[in-house]
Formats: sequence, structure tokens, C-alpha cells
Amino acid sequence: MDSKTARIGPLHLFAWITLFELGSAVVIPVGMEAKQDAWIVIVIGCLIGMAFFGGVFGTLYRLYPELPLTAYIRRIVGPVPGWLIGFGYLLYFIYISGRNTRDFSDLLTAAVYDMTPMFAIAMFMLLVVGYVIRLGIEVFGRTAFLFFLFSCFLFLFIVTLAIFSDMSQANRMLPVLGEGWKPVLKALFPTNLTFPFGEMVVMTMFLPYLSKGCKAVGVGVSAMAFSAVLLCLATFVNISVLGIEIASRATFPLFTSLSRLRLAEMIQRMDSVVLFLLVITSFFKIATFLFAAVLAAGDLFGVRNLRALIMPIGLIVLFLSLTMAGSLTEHLQEGLKIVPYYLHLPLQFGIPILLLIIGLIRRGRRRPSASS
Repeated sequence: MDSKTARIGPLHLFAWITLFELGSAVVIPVGMEAKQDAWIVIVIGCLIGMAFFGGVFGTLYRLYPELPLTAYIRRIVGPVPGWLIGFGYLLYFIYISGRNTRDFSDLLTAAVYDMTPMFAIAMFMLLVVGYVIRLGIEVFGRTAFLFFLFSCFLFLFIVTLAIFSDMSQANRMLPVLGEGWKPVLKALFPTNLTFPFGEMVVMTMFLPYLSKGCKAVGVGVSAMAFSAVLLCLATFVNISVLGIEIASRATFPLFTSLSRLRLAEMIQRMDSVVLFLLVITSFFKIATFLFAAVLAAGDLFGVRNLRALIMPIGLIVLFLSLTMAGSLTEHLQEGLKIVPYYLHLPLQFGIPILLLIIGLIRRGRRRPSASS
């Protein structure tokens, strides 16, 4: 893994961000508290995420184009406090990688592999993740592009199946804003503001590895918009097939929807398609956070051989994924009610805004002294 010369292009970055944003959100309902207006929650969350990525992370990237997040934190606030804040982000990346590994393991165990130990599912996923990360960021980007094409085909197949199936009723998406804006805003903050679009903070660790001429903000914003479209399509499938009452209560509504869909009594029980999609998107979600943790640890501790960090960090992620919650219900409750307030909001929004303000102030002070 030669992090100094490795570079990723705009298409690879677009594919990577799209798959990352989908992650477990493609099967765990996003904004379903707003019922048939869940798609509005997704759109608003995406617009806020796009504005924040372009305005805050984009500006920080332009100020420090050669530095990842953990490096320019030290440049902005000083070596010691910057190192401590960077270490906090390292722990955050490890923890969220563990949470996503647990999401993936719980989903597969609950859906089909009920007799398979969760340890085995998590271990094999992390082994594959570690192998791809070991090959470097360029291979990771090319892998993302290939699976992006395959995922788009799966989405097209799912939507086509839903449109032409006799079980899908588009009028279940109505009325729009039947209960006003209050349910939408309640569903948006903080859970669907921070998940999945707020998690783009992790991409600040990879922006220095873009190829020359790659417009990070434009690519990132476009990928976020495209992923929002795909999530809205998944929401349409869930509600049009199941109805809002069942879709809002189902733990994994897309899996339930595809298990019910049929087309002319020939194509039915297509829930396996969701499993393919889940494996692909969860892989890139887990791998992105684990990869960011490896880069952060290498930067903070001055480790040049990043490959040496993959196994110990991977083992920590595996241990966390198995011990962070006693059940799926407890895990989802913690992820939806506790983590957004105490981890996501400060690390995704609060600290980056402060970094931007301090960075702009310090840059403004240097300009007059440089001109004099």
C-alpha cells in the first residue's frame, strides 16, 4: 500500500461514495418515521449533507489539499490538542466500522443465516475487507467502480420489478405532506441528518489521494445526490409494495418487499437480490471506515508501513462488533437514539465547523503579515 503515490480518479471516487452512502441504509429504513414522506426526509438530509460537504469539507480541502483530516487538525489547532482530537476521530472511525460490521452480521443472521455464528460472518467480511485495503487505494477505487455498475443493475432490476408487479401500488405514496412538515423534521433530526449523509466526514481522509484535476466537491456532491435518488427508489419500493403500516414496522423492509414481489407468477422470491446488494454496500461502508482508521493511525503515530496496522485494527473492529450490544434491538436502539447525539453531531458537524472558522481566521491573519 503505497499511500504517497496512489491516486484515485473521479469515476472511482463517484462509485466509492455512492456505495458508501448506500451502506446499510439500503435495507434499514431511512426516514420511515415520516411515513409516506420518508423520501422528503432523504432529499432534505441529502441537500444539507451536500451543502456541508461542499461548504465546510470542501473549503478545508482547498486550504489543505495535501493533508488528511487528522493532519490538518494539528495544523489548525496546534500539535497537542490537534493530536488528541485526531485520536478521537481514529476511535470514531474504528467504532463506526464496528457498528457497520454488526449491522451486516445482524442483518444476515436475521434474514437467512440464523444457524451461522455471528462471529464467522463478521470475521469473513473483515478478512475480505483487510485483503482489499492491503492492495491499496487505487485497487479499492477500481473495485468500487466494478461493484457500482453491478449495484446499479440490481437497483434497475428491483425498480422494474416493482413497477410491473401487481403487488405494487404507487398511490400508497400519497398524500404528500398529509400531516404537514412536523413528522418530516422530527424524522430528520438528528438520526437522518447524520445517517448516512453526515458520515461523509470519513472521506476527508481520502481526498488528498485524488488524481490531479479531480474536482472533489463536484464529484462528492454528485455521488451524494445519486445515492439519495437510489434510496428514494428503495423507499418507493418498500411503501408501494408493503404499505406504510407494514413498511414502518418492518426491521428490514426492502428484504420483506422483495420476498413478496412477483411478476407474472414467473419471477418471485427475489429477496436474494437484496442480500447481494447488502453484501456489496456493507463491504464498502465497513471498509471505508476501517481504511480511514488505518490512515489516521499511520498519520498520528508516524507509521509508514500502513499494512502493519490493518490486522490489529481489524481485530479491534471484530471485537467491538461482537460485544457492543447484546441483541439486534439493543444495537438499533443505541445507533438511533444515543450515537447520533453524542458522536455523530459533534464529530460530523460541530468540530468541522470550528476547524473551518479557526482555519479561516488564521489564514486571514497570515495574509497581512505576508504582504507587509
